[in-house]
Amino acid sequence: MKTIRLKYPYVAVMKDRTLSYGGNQSWFQGKILKKYGCGVIAGTDVLLYLSLHKEYCRGMEFKEEKDINGIWEEEQYQDAVKTMRRRYFPVIPGFGMPGWVLAAGMNAYFRKNRIPLKVSFGVLGRNIWNRTAAMLAHDIPVILAVGPNRSLFRRKHKLNFYVKNGEEYICACQTAAHFVTVTAMEEQYLKISSWGKEYFINIQEYMDYVKKYSSYFVSNVFYIRKR
Repeated sequence: MKTIRLKYPYVAVMKDRTLSYGGNQSWFQGKILKKYGCGVIAGTDVLLYLSLHKEYCRGMEFKEEKDINGIWEEEQYQDAVKTMRRRYFPVIPGFGMPGWVLAAGMNAYFRKNRIPLKVSFGVLGRNIWNRTAAMLAHDIPVILAVGPNRSLFRRKHKLNFYVKNGEEYICACQTAAHFVTVTAMEEQYLKISSWGKEYFINIQEYMDYVKKYSSYFVSNVFYIRKR
């Protein structure tokens, strides 16, 4: 698989004199957003990126927040996330945000701002990576859901996240029931933004996780295309 990546640097936030790689729900004070806010972060970051680099995607929420470098101050970023949560991305306490709610919020943003895009959650399993590659080629970040385990009583299986050290990929953490944003496809790995950091997901491991422990109904991509 050839390398495909976004055209511009991904959304970055200046936090404690260090640049993040996308947003991080743990920066926020509220327990609900901190624990269940990954969907709010993913949705906001994608819309921020589109508003910054595609003139026709700049909604009224971001018209005054223009930074050609894509670097945001923490306070400025947190205000944007809180606005998007209030208007488009409600979080259900104790549950989080289902994929269809996140997609509905993004579609509401597109409609309100007369942006000629639409999004749906989920494509056929065999089409996930073709759709991902197509969106990246059109400079659209891709929200990927790492869904929960199928069994409600045995939630022990998680997906590995890697960091890259030279040519070596080292497992840094594991997760499930989480939204991330794909910013590049590099051979057998996806480069992603999660918790304000750069990680990598092994594509085959993701597919194995979905088939063995989860489902394409909850582990899938958000397909953004022209309306």
